[in-house]
Amino acid sequence: MGAGSNEKTGAAGRIRIGTRGSLLSRTQTDWAAELIRRANPGLTIEIQVIQTTGDLSRDIPFAAVGTKGMFVKEIEQALLDGAIDVGVHSLKDMPSELPAGLELACVPPREDPLDALLARESTPLDRLAQGAVVGTSSTRRAAQLRAYRPDLRIQELRGNLDTRIRKLDDSRYDAILLAAAGLRRLGWAERITELIAPSVCVPAAGQGALALETRTGDATTLALLQPVHDADAADAVAAERAFLRALGGGCSVPAGAYAALHGGDVRLLAMIAAPDGSRVVRAEETGPRSDAAALGARVADRLLREGGREMLQG
Repeated sequence: MGAGSNEKTGAAGRIRIGTRGSLLSRTQTDWAAELIRRANPGLTIEIQVIQTTGDLSRDIPFAAVGTKGMFVKEIEQALLDGAIDVGVHSLKDMPSELPAGLELACVPPREDPLDALLARESTPLDRLAQGAVVGTSSTRRAAQLRAYRPDLRIQELRGNLDTRIRKLDDSRYDAILLAAAGLRRLGWAERITELIAPSVCVPAAGQGALALETRTGDATTLALLQPVHDADAADAVAAERAFLRALGGGCSVPAGAYAALHGGDVRLLAMIAAPDGSRVVRAEETGPRSDAAALGARVADRLLREGGREMLQG
């Protein structure tokens, strides 16, 4: 973030945070707000709930409404309008390119980035019955599931996290796939049947991480956020988001990226899949943490050349 300030900066001793109204969003935002409060004793934090396009379209399949920015753009507009000082997002919901005037100022410590299987009979993925019905809202998860278990019946699963779990409990699905991070943050980790290995299902870029977004040049707010910024999480998601950016896609693209730190290096596993699971291309490379974004771009270029471009266009 650049030096200087602007006239929309929050008043000293007070910041306004914007978030979606779902149970998970509020829980994540309350957690982030508490981190900020501990780092800045005496700070007044106001939380504003903002309804997004994604919240208004909960019962419509993602493919029908498009997902690029659907959970963030109203919050970003509130930032640009000066109605809030910080927007809190699940980082995986953020498009790879941010609007002019906004920046990703802070990435707090990351939760588990893996996908999780929840099954009614606590049956792991490899032992689900032939033809079992598995629910997911993600084209990325669906494509990789179809590649790994072509016999499964993949069906659309929409709604907030608690709604999705209720649909499983109502026997509408034999199993569902969710992000492990949300379950852990809500204290529902005991519902997880199995964490899915990245070799089977590469997570979404940024999954498990939160993004604290601000106006560019808002030095006062940045100073309040800096103590909760986690360099390890930021370096990992920098590689993942650079990969996604090089593909020119948002969170609806059937692609995934998972970065892990190893000392001064970052190892990136990434994939691009045909939506029907008929083909999946993967690549894994390691590079210095200081050049995480270049690593993401390099892996993207490799996968595009190895057949990814045709799948994304098809």
